[in-house]
Amino acid sequence: MEKEALAELLKKELIIGYVYGLDGESQEFYFEKSPSGIASFIMLKKEHADKMVLTDTLDRLVLDTFGEFINRCPDQRLLKGITKELVPMQQGEKEPVNIPIVSVDEALEFLSHGSQKRAWIYCRIDAPEDTHGALKGQKKELMDYSEQMGFVVVGESVDIGSELDFDRTGLAEVMKAAGNSIMDVLLVKKVDCLKRDTAKLLELQRGLDQLGIELYSPLEGQIQLEYQSPSLSLQ
Repeated sequence: MEKEALAELLKKELIIGYVYGLDGESQEFYFEKSPSGIASFIMLKKEHADKMVLTDTLDRLVLDTFGEFINRCPDQRLLKGITKELVPMQQGEKEPVNIPIVSVDEALEFLSHGSQKRAWIYCRIDAPEDTHGALKGQKKELMDYSEQMGFVVVGESVDIGSELDFDRTGLAEVMKAAGNSIMDVLLVKKVDCLKRDTAKLLELQRGLDQLGIELYSPLEGQIQLEYQSPSLSLQ
């Protein structure tokens, strides 16, 4: 795949497709997440596939198959969309779409040798629900900042609610992605989106440092908490 096309693909919400062959060998691929794309991937890879397992970039199951037939798909809404595309293809009424597919090895080699750093976006609002579209605004601001900085966005997660009264599953996704070496950069609107408690924030940032992950904010640039006065950056 051409470098420009590969760079564009890696900005999308991706699926990892694990294809297990009849000979016992396996291959791993990236492609863009959509019902049509998933159905097309299954049909394009079915010929030599004993089974397939599709996950997101955090290793959460999207679906698995026996050959070209879906076995499990936890998201029933997504399953309905995939089936609508897949069944006509299986019946010969519709051709699979020739979607961009890249091997995981090729993608990782590109990312490791390319000039673009991989960025993960984390958005949070301190409210029980997003009634005014603040998360959408945060995401756009961080996407624009990523483009300005020349980063390639490889994932995102969100949290809604006060730090004291909810389980921060979005931040847990950030740390899992960090531990899996999926990102080089974490983008937040401002540093206190992560933690308001200074000691906990420094502990989290030290963890990111140990993993070689840089922290950036469009308001503060690259954040080096050890050299900042907490009163300047935390509320």
